[in-house]
Amino acid sequence: MKKIALLVLLMLLSIVFVACDTTSTTPNREQIIVGMEAAYAPFNWTVSESNASESAVRLYGSNNYVDGYDVEVARLIAQALDMDLVIKAVDWDGLIPSLVTSQEIDLIIAGMSPTAQRAQTVAFTDEYYQSTHVIVLRNDSIYLNANSINDFSMANVVCQAQTIYDDLATQLIGANHANPLPDVPTIITAINQGTYDITILELPVAIAITQTNPLLTFIEFDEGLGFDVTYEDSAVSIALRLGEESLLAQINQILSEISLETREELMNQAITRQQ
Repeated sequence: MKKIALLVLLMLLSIVFVACDTTSTTPNREQIIVGMEAAYAPFNWTVSESNASESAVRLYGSNNYVDGYDVEVARLIAQALDMDLVIKAVDWDGLIPSLVTSQEIDLIIAGMSPTAQRAQTVAFTDEYYQSTHVIVLRNDSIYLNANSINDFSMANVVCQAQTIYDDLATQLIGANHANPLPDVPTIITAINQGTYDITILELPVAIAITQTNPLLTFIEFDEGLGFDVTYEDSAVSIALRLGEESLLAQINQILSEISLETREELMNQAITRQQ
């Protein structure tokens, strides 16, 4: 009887030790759940089922699909981890809470910069894209011939809330920095309507937007005349929960095997599909 009791005790202890083990190579599940806005082309955007490309993935809880560069990166990671990919559409300001607080998602792959402030709450992988920041404006704007960020005095600038863009707006000396808006589509509508003069975006996003909005264009500055940005400002990384060191190492290894040429090609393909 004592032997049986001892055996049961050992079995229970083994279960506890396995449950507490955080060094496993993959999360203890068959799927990886990725959060993104699904409204930030060409990184990620929503399409209907009838317009979905072969690269698109059905959004969780929806009949719509999500496409874009972030989707391609998410697919490569899921394949390398031998896990099923699930993508949830989450508003920008809800991404980190969905990862950290409610834990409804496992990763954020959403064109997010690994800023020091965010890194207090989440862990970031190595970069999976490096961005250049540009000015988007109407093609009949009085600021169309600006050559540097010092040429936007009195311009009404609006950017997306809780992003590096809104921080960079302070570098536009003399410009009127409006209260930020929640997402890029809302900003683009406001620029189109003339409510604001300019906004700041990443180059791939600006390319995608201006290809589908004939009233808009963008200004890319020569070296030394544009925004003063740190590596964290220009890098785009994947966010995951603090303490998931094994998963972090795995994803960094996966990213290291995606060449710069492949990354650029995936982005160019995403821009083309978004048109």
